[in-house]
Amino acid sequence: MTKEELRTRTAVTVAALLGLALKLLVPERVDATAVALLVLALIPWMSTILQRIDTVAGGVVLREVKKTQTGQQQELDRMKFLFEHLVPGEELRHLQALADGSPLPYDSGYTRPLLDAELRRLTGVGLIERRPGRTFAQMGEVGDVRQHFAITEAGRAYLEILNGYRAGGAPEDLP
Repeated sequence: MTKEELRTRTAVTVAALLGLALKLLVPERVDATAVALLVLALIPWMSTILQRIDTVAGGVVLREVKKTQTGQQQELDRMKFLFEHLVPGEELRHLQALADGSPLPYDSGYTRPLLDAELRRLTGVGLIERRPGRTFAQMGEVGDVRQHFAITEAGRAYLEILNGYRAGGAPEDLP
């Protein structure tokens, strides 16, 4: 709070309290004017606690709620960043192909040297798994990755979460 704001708040409070004191010194009962002056004296200080009062909506928004929402949005933004960058583009393409059953051919020339590293990484983080009895050595020179690997439940959950973030919001149920 700046010095200017503090002076303004203090001036409004002092003026309202003086009016209230004068009103109460008169031997009459406390009426709506006295209550209004008391409320007026408190209003400048309520802004340190309250962000706004919505009389039409019937609610009060607290600063702490706003801070919590801001913190949660920052956390969601961090999570979105992590999900977006956890799996590089080619690995994501493999994961999506395994999820939807699309062919994922490979050959020993261009794709195979990089493919092994990508599949090992996806297997290492638990997003895909080798099919029973299959090894990298058994893949051969050419073939389809789907014959040797399958997506895991964690891989499907990852794609679901990632697609939820890309669609504009976080999915409601995280695995």
